[in-house]
Amino acid sequence: MQVQLFSFVVLAIIATVFAVPSVIVEDEEGQQYYLTPVLSRERRQAQGFGQGGGNGKSQGGFAGFNNPNGSGGSVGYGHANGYGHTLSVDGMVPVWSNKNRLGESTLNVGGGATHHFGGPGGSQNLDKRVGVNFNHRF
Repeated sequence: MQVQLFSFVVLAIIATVFAVPSVIVEDEEGQQYYLTPVLSRERRQAQGFGQGGGNGKSQGGFAGFNNPNGSGGSVGYGHANGYGHTLSVDGMVPVWSNKNRLGESTLNVGGGATHHFGGPGGSQNLDKRVGVNFNHRF
């Protein structure tokens, strides 16, 4: 079993090496360089995320998305036996951006709300929040 797994891993590595295109270039002085593309580059597209889990006493999870322009949102839920339920919603939108020779600046505004239902303390008031985020990349 371990030999088969090892063989599979070695073949996967070899296939990956030969699948990546490469270019050899030469400068004016005759020095040769081996160029390969950047494989870790992220595509600029919306990304979703989520997580969930539970055990004998508590359960919950969340799901959301992020867009390349900085907007996004998420929804979360949690439950603990005997302590009630918690529901939360959050969102963020870009309101201003500027790109110049000194870098890129963005201003985002976000908000959210959380509400707890039931449990020993009873239902709680709705917790509302608003935030401003300024980001500058040099």
